Amino acid sequence: RGGPFASLRTPTTLLVRPRASSTRRVASDAVARMAEPRRLRVLCLHSFRTSSDILRTQMEIAGWEQSLGDLVEFTCAPDGHPASGEVPKDVAMFFPDAEYYEWWNATKNEDGVVEYRGVEASLEKVRQRFAADAFDGVLGFSQGATLTTVLAAKGAAEGWGPFADARGGASGDESAAMTFAVCVGGMLARTPAARDLYERARAVRASTPSLHLIGDADRVMPPSFSERAAEQFLDATTVRHARGHVIPKLEGATLETVRAFFEAQRAKRGGAETQASAL
Repeated sequence: RGGPFASLRTPTTLLVRPRASSTRRVASDAVARMAEPRRLRVLCLHSFRTSSDILRTQMEIAGWEQSLGDLVEFTCAPDGHPASGEVPKDVAMFFPDAEYYEWWNATKNEDGVVEYRGVEASLEKVRQRFAADAFDGVLGFSQGATLTTVLAAKGAAEGWGPFADARGGASGDESAAMTFAVCVGGMLARTPAARDLYERARAVRASTPSLHLIGDADRVMPPSFSERAAEQFLDATTVRHARGHVIPKLEGATLETVRAFFEAQRAKRGGAETQASAL
C-alpha cells in the first residue's frame, strides 16, 4: 500500500529528527558560551627606558600567554616619552636595535626636591589609551608599576582615569571597584606631589583589587620597596618568586595565586554582565 516510493519515507523522517536535536545542541552551546565569563583585557605598561614591544617580548619569554592566556588578553601599549638618557646596559645588550621610552625622568630641582619630568603627560597618555578600549585592569613592570600605583591613587583620590571607579568602591560597594592593578617589581613614586596623592587615596579607603609580584632576588627594586607599594592598596594580593628584576615565569604556588586572582576578577565581571543582561 505504500507504493513504489514507500522505502524513501522512513529515511526522510529520520533526517528531520537530527535537525531538531542539532538545533537544541547549538542553542545549548550558545547558552553555555554566554554563561562563561569572557577573557579579561589588561593594559600593560613597560619599564624604564624600554618599550611596549620589549615588554611584549619579556612576557612571551616568561610564558604568560601559555600560563594565563585562557583568562587574560594582554595588550602592551602605549609607549612613554623617548628616552632622555642612557639606556640600562642589560636592556641595550638584549635589545640592541630597539627604540627606548620612559614614563618620566627623575631629577632634582635647585632645592634638592625630586621631580618626575613628563609624568603628567604620561598619565594622560595612559588614560586616553585605557578609555579607547574596554580594558579591565592595568599591569605595570618596574617604572610602569610605579605609574600604575599613581594611576590607582588618582582614581581613588580624584575620581580620574582608569581607576575612577575606585571611589564607588570606597562608598562601601566593593563590587563597584572593578578596575584592578597588577604591579611587577614596582615601588611608590617619590615626589612630594605623589606622596600627597597617596595620602589622599588612603583617606578614601578605596578597595581597588591589586596583585603584586615581588622578586626575592630583585636588586633593582628591593622586595621592601614592592611591599610598601602593596600596602597602599586595601585589597592587595602579594606573591613572591625567586627571580630578580624580571617578568617572572609563573610556576607552582606563584602560578596558582596569580591564576586565582585573575579568576576572581573574571568571575566578578561574569556576575555583573549576567545581572546587566537580565535588566
